Amino acid sequence: MSPIKECIISKKTQNNPVWFMRQAGRYLPEFREIRKNNQDFIKLCLNKKLSSEITLQPLKRFELDAAIIFSDILIVPYGLGQKVEFKKNFGPLLNDIDLSIFKKVEEENFTKKLNSIYESLKLTSENRLLNNKDLIGFVGATWTLLVYMLNKKSPKKKLDTNIYKNSDLDKILNKIINTQKLHIKKQVENGASIIQIFD
Repeated sequence: MSPIKECIISKKTQNNPVWFMRQAGRYLPEFREIRKNNQDFIKLCLNKKLSSEITLQPLKRFELDAAIIFSDILIVPYGLGQKVEFKKNFGPLLNDIDLSIFKKVEEENFTKKLNSIYESLKLTSENRLLNNKDLIGFVGATWTLLVYMLNKKSPKKKLDTNIYKNSDLDKILNKIINTQKLHIKKQVENGASIIQIFD
């Protein structure tokens, strides 16, 4: 039997697999209660105790095999000095990239700014609810982050194709790649057993 055929053979399990494409906690009333009292979404992501609590909420209700850390892909642009906010009924809004700040962001500055995310992962990984379960960390894919950062809003709303003519495109891409790798590394070091790259 070829290796390819072996890979696609299904395996019978006692449970039907279910995959939540979004963080499961967001549909729960206990999450919505926290969200109501924490209007600044980025600040909520950076609140290690609340982030950990939200991450674990689904596990308190369902027999899930894993938890996904409560965060957002746009935490990387935030770590690189770009202002990120979430407007109700619209989605994310980002300011222009200030290249004078952007180019000066070193690894130490980046990880310090996002340290609460890593502390949340560590706190969550040590919780008894996660016993023998995976903790999923994540990062936005390179091109996805680039488009958000230059378009300054979701490309699903409207995409400015002129962003691809940006003379600093290569520099921005390289910076994103370097910080992506760093963000993944720090998540793994602090308890993430799986990393998902969102494209």
